[in-house]
Amino acid sequence: MTLRQTWLAEGRAAVPADAIEQGLWEEIAEEATRCETVAVRRHNQRPGLLVMRDGSITSPQRCRVHPGGSALNALARSKVLADIAGEATGQARMTPIRYGYKFYAPGDYMHVHRDDGKCDITFSCGLTPNLAPMGWLPGLRYLPTQQVADELQDTPYPQGDQFPILHRVMSGFDGRRIPHWRTPLDTQSREVLITICFSGLSVKPS
Repeated sequence: MTLRQTWLAEGRAAVPADAIEQGLWEEIAEEATRCETVAVRRHNQRPGLLVMRDGSITSPQRCRVHPGGSALNALARSKVLADIAGEATGQARMTPIRYGYKFYAPGDYMHVHRDDGKCDITFSCGLTPNLAPMGWLPGLRYLPTQQVADELQDTPYPQGDQFPILHRVMSGFDGRRIPHWRTPLDTQSREVLITICFSGLSVKPS
């Protein structure tokens, strides 16, 4: 299938393993180490799922976050990601509107949720090698937001499919529509996740 066909049928978009230069990955790894010392703790303990006005669903999570610096910005603004985002979603111009590092310590988690309503495609990868696959439910992709929240309200980690989180290889998915989650990290070391959201809207990055 073409990239567009795979997106329409499965809600995902592959990025070639060699699309990003190794040198940039090394710069990003060094930057992440610096950013980790000033990362902000994110610990939402509000129980259950909260439906937002933009169609997203928020839920409990625990990790530390940082928006990154020039190295991550260079990755987010790489032409290859923008081209794949545009081809997959069928939109002529795609802009990275949100990106950052998520630092997961042992036991950190993210309950089932849907991404920001402006996010037409989310790219993600592990900067470190020991992140387990993400859980997701592509079968609920086109259900109304409230119906998804009602169905999953009491199941922070539903029985679903697995979406691989590759080491230094980005993968795109329809995070705005497909509910997804991260079960508690079960390694003994901290792990780093990169996320980059693209939108076809004319908005400024946040």
